Amino acid sequence: MKKILTPLLLSLIFFQNIYSQAIKSPSEFLGYELGTRFTFHHQAVEYFKYVADASPVAEYRSYGSTYEGRPLGVCFVSSEDNLRDLETLRKNNLIKAGFLKGEFTGKQVPFIWLSYNVHGNESAGMECAMKTLYTLVSGNYEGVKDWLKECVIVIDPCQNPDGRDMYAFRYSSTANLIPNADRDSWEHNQGWPGARTNHYMFDLNRDWTWQTQAESRQRLAFYEQYMPQVHADFHEMGPESTFFFAPGAEPWHEVITPWQHEFHKLMSAGNSKLFDEKFRLYFTRESFDLFCPSFGDTWPMFNGAIGFTYEQGGGGVSGVQMKLESDDTLTLGKRIEGHFLASMATIKVSYDNREKLISEFNRFFDEGAKNPAFEFKSIIIKGSNEKSNIQALQELLDRNQIRYVYAGTGQKLKGFDYLNNRDGEVTTEKGDILISAYQPQSRMVKVLFEPRSRASDSLSYDLTAWALPYAFNLKAYGLADQVKTENDPVKTEVISNLPAGNKPYAYLADFTGFSEIKLMAALFNRNIRIRYMFKPAEIGGKKFSRGSIIIARGDNLSTGDSFDKIVAAAGDEAQVRLLPEPTGIMDEGKDMGSNYSPVKKRPVVALFCGDEIQQSLAGEIWYFFERELKYPVTLINTDYSDRVDLGKFDVVILPGGNYAKQADTLLFYAKKGVRIIAIDNACSAFAKNKTTALFKAVESRNAEIKATEKKDKSDDTKFLKKYELDVERRYGLSERSEESIYHVKLDDTNPYVFGLGTDWFIMKRSTGFPYLQAGQNAGYINESAPVSGFAGSKFREKVKNTMEIGSERIGSGEIVYIADDPYFRAYWKSGRVLLGNIIFR
Repeated sequence: MKKILTPLLLSLIFFQNIYSQAIKSPSEFLGYELGTRFTFHHQAVEYFKYVADASPVAEYRSYGSTYEGRPLGVCFVSSEDNLRDLETLRKNNLIKAGFLKGEFTGKQVPFIWLSYNVHGNESAGMECAMKTLYTLVSGNYEGVKDWLKECVIVIDPCQNPDGRDMYAFRYSSTANLIPNADRDSWEHNQGWPGARTNHYMFDLNRDWTWQTQAESRQRLAFYEQYMPQVHADFHEMGPESTFFFAPGAEPWHEVITPWQHEFHKLMSAGNSKLFDEKFRLYFTRESFDLFCPSFGDTWPMFNGAIGFTYEQGGGGVSGVQMKLESDDTLTLGKRIEGHFLASMATIKVSYDNREKLISEFNRFFDEGAKNPAFEFKSIIIKGSNEKSNIQALQELLDRNQIRYVYAGTGQKLKGFDYLNNRDGEVTTEKGDILISAYQPQSRMVKVLFEPRSRASDSLSYDLTAWALPYAFNLKAYGLADQVKTENDPVKTEVISNLPAGNKPYAYLADFTGFSEIKLMAALFNRNIRIRYMFKPAEIGGKKFSRGSIIIARGDNLSTGDSFDKIVAAAGDEAQVRLLPEPTGIMDEGKDMGSNYSPVKKRPVVALFCGDEIQQSLAGEIWYFFERELKYPVTLINTDYSDRVDLGKFDVVILPGGNYAKQADTLLFYAKKGVRIIAIDNACSAFAKNKTTALFKAVESRNAEIKATEKKDKSDDTKFLKKYELDVERRYGLSERSEESIYHVKLDDTNPYVFGLGTDWFIMKRSTGFPYLQAGQNAGYINESAPVSGFAGSKFREKVKNTMEIGSERIGSGEIVYIADDPYFRAYWKSGRVLLGNIIFR
């Protein structure tokens, strides 16, 4: 039967066609065919803003900027009615989730959030984002009109503009006029650092929970204003791989709901249909698991959405085109098409299941708040913990929308003692913080505070442990019952120091942790000399712990009458209360002018970076200096380090990496008085030099192993390995730590660990080094089993009785060894004190 088109329908079609023709495609706007070159970030932003201005179904909103000043923003794409009511729809989502008080209007539509290019050199993402945006606003794809009527689609074209532009500029400057598909061509081989990361060389896809970086903090603060039901994160992997989509691999975290499992299968079917039609190859249920909370699929999952990782074969090495081992040529256009198909499938499957998405999203938070699945219904964080660590924890909780209040005082309770890793007892006191599992973020509380996360498979893509009390080194207790609260919001004290008018002999600050490290930095930045107490002391009824700071007027006479104002300003900046004292004589302990309180001037610090150095670790320390410590550091690239006079530096920091070429030079400067801080496998450079105590310790251990090793030469069965398990990397598991947490015993009389007490925790990846026989072992591991996470049997054997933090004198200088990254991904906040002590003391 022939359909009859009414005048009204003809009019609507006419105006829709006229309108879609008025909007330029990405290729028309940019002046080149999409996929033939890499678009710079500012061009993509201009296109997004252009489309938002030209189309009534798109709206651009900014949410911040990067460290290098590039804008961050998204386009909302939906019907005109939905965009007009966007604020109401936003609030309804938050009201149903329990994050906002107010009256629900009765209308709730799914928010589908598409995030591209979190890794700068996984560059097909931003190109695809432009194509996806144009497809939706032009309406030239089946079903788009219905999608926009019933859903709100959010497109973030580039989560990492700094990394993206680094990649695009480098590629453009090395590319051939005619793209060269040979992988050995310069255009396929970029230098150090890789453009995967942001300005400070952080992997932003591992920062979703911790939100240490500006891009993550701004993006997720914006995300939490809407709380989408679906989040898809678009990545690229090696060029020889095909395409990965859901379901994810095992292990899945146990807080993931049956509906989230089911929707992964539905999305798999939706993607496979589109990929099959194009005869595109793909795989599922491999490599990319859903366990660690750091990622763009798991963090949204733990926040009520259905999270997805999409991985297109390609990545930074692929350029515009690259010849594969199969003799096929992988082009940027093919990579864009892969992500485009996944984008369309994500929207379509979400639209088809929109009602269930809404109901299950609401249920996720409601059920969690009423009946939390966590074994601990309450977490107590002792108020006596170091102030800066508590504040850092509060910031992380706030960023993850986790509520907390003061606990009621005087309650004697039994529960799990995190730091002692066993059942214990706690009496609540004034200032103790309570985190209840009875809240909308109940599942996130479980994820972040469970002492041992249970995984169905020990082979995980990333971390197997991350519990916050260990990361922040906090006295904390997990309780099976609800705890009485004071229901008062936790307050942060603001310290204001007034310059003393009577010219005190000195100002003192008790050393408790990172706040005092920041004070030292603030004073050094003002060229103030300080002293620190090697032993505890007491004056005027006030006790001072080891490491407490003395700011003596006599050490800083050149400041004249401005001394008191300068010191007070530094105290305010670091938020440390300073106590003026009229005399240098202590009631108990060593006097202020004693050699047990050595004077320290402003240290000059260098940080190595460059080829063969772990860029993530170098970036972490760079970030630590600039953003946390606020203290200058000179970055020295290994390309020219042999031409640098390292003698002008007091401290030289070596992030993990290969220093075979620099080892002799570094030892030379150490003998001249420089303090070398070797972190992670940077220690190995000195384990190979026969003059060091570390070499002697390693040699001694190797000799013991050789003497006691018993080999049954007739047993050749150890060579019989299943090829399948070798391919899956399972044979190596016994020798690895999958980022597990270990307990470190400390010598609390050593200045390098002042403020950490006698016990600390480290994210352990190396087997460490044997105890130094001629040197100091400030921190060591004397247990084989981790506190939390997976460590293989052979790894456990090797790690027992090893040095974690040590030092040895080399001539008039020193080498300090830290076997693992103490400031892991910048969220392992307790490591700040260790680094600060070693740099400043």
